[in-house]
Amino acid sequence: MILLCPHCNSQEILALNYGRKTCGAIGTVAGSITGVSAATSGARAGAMLGSVAGPPGTLIGGLTGTLVGALIGGALGCTAGTELGSALDEQVLDNFECQSCGHKFSLEN
Repeated sequence: MILLCPHCNSQEILALNYGRKTCGAIGTVAGSITGVSAATSGARAGAMLGSVAGPPGTLIGGLTGTLVGALIGGALGCTAGTELGSALDEQVLDNFECQSCGHKFSLEN
């Protein structure tokens, strides 16, 4: 599908994706925080498994459990955030900008 500017009929259109970028970043941070909070149980399990190797194993196991929880939470939060942001871009925001005349518009216009 070729997009044309409704103002000047130019084909030089840029998708801004502000909603997707912003919600993705917020979702990543929120998911990471939630993942770290939920990783407390993962850290305990990692520390318990690592205790077989002594005190260094307990420390490494606990840190690994926390890190994995944060990474998984961040990835899930980013995915959810970008989906929400994409919906905002498509239905609410003027997601496209003409590079010729600077006019911003959505597909609904």
